[in-house]
Formats: sequence, structure tokens, C-alpha cells
Amino acid sequence: MTALDEYEAAALLRLLARFAAEPLPLTLLNHAGIGAVLPRSRTETALRALLDQSLSELVDAAGARCVQSHGILLDSVSAATPADLVPALDTAAVRLLAAAVPDVPDAGPHDPRLRLLVPHALALLRRVGEPSAAADALAVATRLSVALHRTGDYLSAWETSRTAADLAQRLLGADHRTVLAARSRAGRALFRLGRYAEAEVVLRAVRDAQARLFGADDPDATDSGYGLQLVLANLGRREESLALLRVTVAGRRSALGPAHPLTLRARASLLEMLPASEVVTEEGGALLDLPSECERHLGPDHTVTVGARHNHAWALYLLGRYDEADREIRRVAETYVRRFGPEHPIVLAARQLLSRTRTALGHVEEGVALMTDVVERRERGLGPEHPFTVAGRQLLDEYRSGRWRPPRPPGG
Repeated sequence: MTALDEYEAAALLRLLARFAAEPLPLTLLNHAGIGAVLPRSRTETALRALLDQSLSELVDAAGARCVQSHGILLDSVSAATPADLVPALDTAAVRLLAAAVPDVPDAGPHDPRLRLLVPHALALLRRVGEPSAAADALAVATRLSVALHRTGDYLSAWETSRTAADLAQRLLGADHRTVLAARSRAGRALFRLGRYAEAEVVLRAVRDAQARLFGADDPDATDSGYGLQLVLANLGRREESLALLRVTVAGRRSALGPAHPLTLRARASLLEMLPASEVVTEEGGALLDLPSECERHLGPDHTVTVGARHNHAWALYLLGRYDEADREIRRVAETYVRRFGPEHPIVLAARQLLSRTRTALGHVEEGVALMTDVVERRERGLGPEHPFTVAGRQLLDEYRSGRWRPPRPPGG
């Protein structure tokens, strides 16, 4: 081994020591961001040197080829790293992690490779010593939490955002924007885990802090408000939830514009929240045309567009337009299954509404079969005591007993 090989292998080992002693996907190292530590073209040679000296090994995890080093080795290398090299190492590590996480995470199927990144994002937050590096690393960890959340992995999303916020707060303080954003994501995940009371406490405190520090119409504050109104609705406080949702819609329209996906998503929530008597008159009747508006601005396959169709089907169902609702939610459910797989929580929500429309149209056996499948999958994915599972089981019992009746439409 040449002196250059040894130098580059040492540089790579110092970089690996910013991460965890867990499998690290090799693809993460194949990025221009590594150039601040060693030439990208020399990464493979440096890695081979580490493997030859048994300082690292190649392993397979979650279908990905990874490099792994012993924790004691990484800790000792980190402790011995010269202080003047640390900023460049932290910057490179943040850039490599950032490149491995989607810029704008979208809803999607379960992706076990995302979980591989979690220990490394948290280890980096433990290593960094400068506030600017901590803020950058926390932003990446929060984005990773969002990606996990949108694949339906709510437990990992909560653990990631909560722990990341705790680690970064020691350098940034509790009121730092990125710390509050991470806490907000933890609250959103708690809601999806069915822990409504905890979620309300977290999201209300975060929203209040964001409004105080950045203004009530700040995008971060309205995002926390959107999460909070979901919690309130599921706690049965629908008037409070609806009032907060209207504030969120107005805030997003003002700060982001009427065609922004987050503005359209908030308006789509009105389709779900408003009673039937109001949904037909909201926005001068324009709210019921929201799916077409979303398609015009975002395209027919955008997640927000499909979500607007989902909520539009619910509004049609409340209005007693069962045939139209049935056709629309069937298309939505089929789209969801193709994109996310049959176990994703959003798929189960759509199939639950499909069970309602089928039963309302007199196809009771089909409704029972659909709801039986939904309950079984929720029991496996969310647990038997999750509020969504419990509500689904109650609806299924009403179908089977013959007690269930569709909602009475306005004037019906």
C-alpha cells in the first residue's frame, strides 16, 4: 500500500467515524459530496484498503450492499480526529446523507432502505460540535422522518424526529426553527400512532412557539396547525378543528399561494371536514371542483390530486350521491394500491370508504368483505387497539348486525 493509499484510507475512515457502527449503504459514498474529504474517484481504492486491513467489512442489509465498521474503532477514530478536520468531515457527512433522502418526500410503499439511514443521521447529530452543522444535520434527519412517515412507518418516523430534536437542541436551543420543525414532525407521527393526547400537547406547544417566534402565517406554524387540526378532529372536537383548518388554508394561501400543493391539500381537507350542508356552498360552490383544480395545477397523478379525489368521494357520500362516490373511491383505491401496496394506511382508509359506498348501494356482503380485510390489515400494521382499528371493527360489527345506516343527505 502506498503512502497515498494509506492517507486516503485514513480520510475515509475518519468520514465513516461520523456515522454509526451500523450498515452504511455504499451508494451513500458514491456522491460528489465526498470530494471535501477525498477525491470521489479514489473512494473505491480507499475502501478496498480498509477492507484489506479488516478495519471495515461489506455486508448486505435491506437489499443494499453496505460497509460496516466496529463501534469501538469508530469511537476511537472520532476521538483522535484533529479538530481542524472536523468541519469538513461534518459538512461532507451531511451532504452525503442529504443526497440519500428525497428532497420532497412523497407517499410511497414501505422502503426498508430508509431505516438504514436512521442510525447514521442520529450518530452524526451526536458527533457534530458546531451549531450550523447541527442545524444542517437536523434538517436532513427531519426530512428522513417525513420520508418514513409517508411510507407508513410511523414508529420509525416518530423515534427519528424526536431523538434528532433532542440531540440538536443541546447546541441550537429549544426555540430554533429546525428543532421546532422536528418536534412538529414527532407530533404528526404520534397522531398516526393513535396517541392523540400526546400529539395534541406536542403540536399545540410547537405551533404556539412558532407563531410567537415567526408569525402566525409562517409556513412552519401553519404546518403544525394542520397537524393539530387532524388530532382535534379525531378527538371529536370538530368545530375547533374546522376553525383551525380554515386558519391553515388562509395562512398557506397567503404565504405559499393558491396553487401550492400544501394549500391545495389543506383545502382538500375541507372536503372531508365540512358537513354536507356546507360543502356545497363552500367557496361559492367551487370546493367541489377542487380535484379538477388540483389536476390542472399538479397533474392527475400527483399525491395531492389523488388525495383530493379521495376526500371528494367522501363529500359525495355525505351528500347521498352514492353511485358517484363509489366510482370515484374505487378508482382512488386502485391507484393507491398500485403506488403504495395493499398494506399502506392510506389504502386502508380508501377501502374503508369503498366498503361504505358498496354497503350504501345494497352490496352488504361486499362491504363486509372489504371491511374485514381492512380490520385485519390494521390489526397487523397499527395494532388491535389503535383508534383506527377500533373504529373499523365497530363499523364492521354494524354491517354484520344490520344496524348500520348511511348518513342522511341534506334535505333527505
